[in-house]
Amino acid sequence: MRILYIHQYFTLPAAAGGTRSYDLSKRFTEAGHKVTVITSSSFLKNLQPFAKGWTILDHEGVELHVLNVEYSNKMSFTKRIGAFLKFLFHASFRTFKIKTDVILATSTPITVAVPALTARIFKRVPFVFEVRDVWPEVPVAMGIIKNKLVIRLLERFEKYIYRKSSHIVALSDDMKQSIISRTGVPESKLSVITNISETDRFSRYEQPGTLLSSLLGYQPRKVVLYAGTLGMVNGLKYMTDLAIHAYKIDPSVKFIVFGDGMEKEQLMKYAADNNILHNNLYFFDPVPKSKLSQLYYECTVASSFVIPIPELWANSANKFFDCLAASRPVVINHRGWQAAVIEKENVGFVLDYNTDNIPAEAKRFCDYINNDALLETQRENAGRLARRKYSLDIAATHYPKILHDVVS
Repeated sequence: MRILYIHQYFTLPAAAGGTRSYDLSKRFTEAGHKVTVITSSSFLKNLQPFAKGWTILDHEGVELHVLNVEYSNKMSFTKRIGAFLKFLFHASFRTFKIKTDVILATSTPITVAVPALTARIFKRVPFVFEVRDVWPEVPVAMGIIKNKLVIRLLERFEKYIYRKSSHIVALSDDMKQSIISRTGVPESKLSVITNISETDRFSRYEQPGTLLSSLLGYQPRKVVLYAGTLGMVNGLKYMTDLAIHAYKIDPSVKFIVFGDGMEKEQLMKYAADNNILHNNLYFFDPVPKSKLSQLYYECTVASSFVIPIPELWANSANKFFDCLAASRPVVINHRGWQAAVIEKENVGFVLDYNTDNIPAEAKRFCDYINNDALLETQRENAGRLARRKYSLDIAATHYPKILHDVVS
């Protein structure tokens, strides 16, 4: 098969960010398929400088068509919309230059569906639409989009995409149910392929671990790791408040953040104002995905946070699957399917999302992270769960079957 993969924020292991599209593209190529990726330069700048317009690269057998488009989590919502529209316009025309049997378009943003729709209408190429975040449900719930007319138009656009797609892949059962209940898409048209626990990548680390001690100047005894974006959705204010109260209970518990985003400076100031910055809360720049395994090896538990909006609890956070792949207990502050998995499989700790209860949660959490026997059990459970249910092998087997069915 000739597969055209459209992902505006395609990322490689040498950079920070999720590598789902890279991992799947590699597996498709290894299985004998021809994979072409249409993407932007946003998360590929570590490869080389990009000139204006398009650059074509071959990376490990995957052909990359890279449009030079600036994007950052620190950009305003208006500037992000501009980046979405620029990619939408140029990528739509790019589809005419690429011969393909099927298209896999993955959000966000939802506008990546437009190039796929263009190819379907003018070239009669079927497409599979992968839903990573449910738009416009999430931005509406967050209050980012308030205009009722705009909301109605986006909802109609969403339904149109689902209707025109040959198949839809959601990244969680909760996303799937949201799509069915709100849009009436038949269940037979949807599959669930969660994010991936890349166990091979997270099994590579150096012993003994010295990365954290080189950064901190000492070897911490108990470490809570957060590696990811520090944006408005991610809810790191919760983690900061948790660290403030935990410092009064057990100062040996250290919270270490690797990431960037629009709220980073604000969070650092808040931590400094509460006298915990560089005491039990530390901020560092993002590290490439290829180096994350060392961080996870050296931490006690790893975490994923979101703000208390139920529509966000359906997400399929990379951090959740990275934790499992690294055989580390997962700490989250929300309900939803991930909380259910953590509790059923005994692979982590679920904090109360109600911010009023953080002082009590800090006490409960400090008791938890000092329970060495429980942590050891959860580490073993996490690794087994990653291999059994969320491995790359599972996703790489399921996806080609969907694509073959669509083409045939």
